Amino acid sequence: MSCTRICIKPICSKCEAIYLKPEMLEKEVANLEVISFFDYYLISELVKTKYFLNGYRFYKYIAKKYFNPFIKSYIDSYEGDKDIYIIGVDENVKRGYSNISSLVHYGSKNSGAKAIHNVLKAKNSIQYAGKSLEYRLNNPRDFKYTGPKNIDVILIDDVVTTGTTLEEAIRVLNESGVNIHFALTVANATDGLDY
Repeated sequence: MSCTRICIKPICSKCEAIYLKPEMLEKEVANLEVISFFDYYLISELVKTKYFLNGYRFYKYIAKKYFNPFIKSYIDSYEGDKDIYIIGVDENVKRGYSNISSLVHYGSKNSGAKAIHNVLKAKNSIQYAGKSLEYRLNNPRDFKYTGPKNIDVILIDDVVTTGTTLEEAIRVLNESGVNIHFALTVANATDGLDY
């Protein structure tokens, strides 16, 4: 995806060493810790593969390589007595797959956390990429949660920019008694622009 070398993986070892060095960026949204593995601007071309069918390979790879070990490590050290579930923010299928579903599915595999798919859906399918904070605030996603109540979850999304999507998702989940431990994203667009 990033060079002309022949490789079975979606990104070759050389490009992975150059482009995919996790930075573990933290941001607080609605009093919730959001942990991102990468700076958006350093891997934006890879993140944008979500707009194409081959993006499935990249998001599956990211989930297996970064999300899954992180979630497994967290679950292994978790001392609570409740099961932890993984919920994705708006797992709509576009272009033949859902990048968020890939992150949830492969991020949860053998981690000790249980994936719950398609329970946090946006009623408004608005695209926020390249839009201002004002636009995002004036055009909410209007999430609806249909999953189990009073559970503990890890929330998954692809990119955090202004935080408006996650803030709305957090509010809807909290209203259903869902206890969110933290949110995980692939990338953090630190200055709030998502091109």
